[in-house]
Amino acid sequence: MARGAVLASELLVMEDPQQIKLFEEDAGEVSPPEEGLYLGTSGWSYADWEGTLYPPATSPGGRLAEYARHFATVEIDSTFYGTPRGSTVERWRRIAPAGFLFAAKFPQEITHEKNLIGCKEAADSFVRTMQGLEDMLGPLLLQLPPGFTVEGLEVLDEFLSELPEGPRYAVEVRHNSWLGSELPGVLRERRVALTLVDYLRMPRLEEATADFVYIRWLGDRREFPSGHTHLKKERDEDLRWWSGLVDRFLGEGKVVFAYANNHYQNLAYCHAQNVLETRVLSLVFRRRVQRRTHCSQRVGS
Repeated sequence: MARGAVLASELLVMEDPQQIKLFEEDAGEVSPPEEGLYLGTSGWSYADWEGTLYPPATSPGGRLAEYARHFATVEIDSTFYGTPRGSTVERWRRIAPAGFLFAAKFPQEITHEKNLIGCKEAADSFVRTMQGLEDMLGPLLLQLPPGFTVEGLEVLDEFLSELPEGPRYAVEVRHNSWLGSELPGVLRERRVALTLVDYLRMPRLEEATADFVYIRWLGDRREFPSGHTHLKKERDEDLRWWSGLVDRFLGEGKVVFAYANNHYQNLAYCHAQNVLETRVLSLVFRRRVQRRTHCSQRVGS
């Protein structure tokens, strides 16, 4: 699908109306690789990707437009460090092609520093700002810190009850005390997705609590702290397991958002692409089996 090559970034300031017009005209359109499957990475502005995903010497301002040539969604990592300016959100919206979706993390001030307490104004401000993405807004993620235990369930429930209506919300927990708790029921009642993670300190969960699913492949930051230029870890079995889970959710009519981190295999975009390759190979295999079964039935008839 044709998409225009445009230059932009989280930090680029565009004052020239002609430049803004260029962005609007050339953004193009994008669609997910499978109906209902939005697959991408956590963040896009990585210098390590220049020369591979991005052409050599791509400026930081050009990375989002280049990224959108390959994926239909991204999880914005920078919002974890603070609510962006409205003008920044507007630039993202102008740069991205039609059909592109941005997921985003709630700021750490809300999740890690205040532990969801006394931060309604900050949360409302963040949500309102991100709603500037309009129809390009994907889920908003509450990534709770490892120290946020099941004892905070009532705090979480109250926080969720006060969030503005409209956006899709997802919650990620990182403490084992949540296992076997009432969390899934609370999330179902609020129509919030339980984030399913591949993370060193948490077992894999496979429960959907909303009409969409949010998956994150996180890995271990200490294993691959830097130098994200090529794959360093084989995860074929993991890919097949997750692909099967995605199949199940898509079969149930759920929309799936899934994002890879650089620390999972040392190269996030390659992992995302490998997920697609695994799914294609699985589909081809299933079709071959179906054809053989069909032929066998004809011979035996």
